[in-house]
Amino acid sequence: MPRAPPVIPNQPTWETEADQLGLHGEHRRLYKLLRDFHGFKKEQCVTLRDQGYMTLSDLVDWEYKDVRSLLENLSNRLTSRGGQQFGDRRIKQLQALSWFVTDRDRRGLTYDLELYQAEANTYIKFAKIDSQIGKDDAADKPEKFKYANWNKWEE
Repeated sequence: MPRAPPVIPNQPTWETEADQLGLHGEHRRLYKLLRDFHGFKKEQCVTLRDQGYMTLSDLVDWEYKDVRSLLENLSNRLTSRGGQQFGDRRIKQLQALSWFVTDRDRRGLTYDLELYQAEANTYIKFAKIDSQIGKDDAADKPEKFKYANWNKWEE
């Protein structure tokens, strides 16, 4: 006679965890996105909160390299010292989310999370491309009527 599959206790949902953490409004919105959509662990989300990243607005202007630097440093710490393992994929997802909210904020647009979720992998690419665009040395405007430097300046 076949055996019944083992009973697996219900895993807490992100909502249950958010309730336990007392998250509301924007705090809950970021937690849901990280936990439910990206699959971050509860401990990773708590570690990010401990670092001051509690809402989407907290991610605005968080630079690409700084996201990687912080998460790699946290990954190298002992758990007893506030460390938490963040893999490369989680780092890229947080970089993309930071890029998205920064872009929306600069353009005066709302954080449309449905748009973000529909194109999350695209935003990973956008964040990487944006990080690779260096600040070009601004060419000085050529002196009046000096044709030799005009083309360089115009480009």
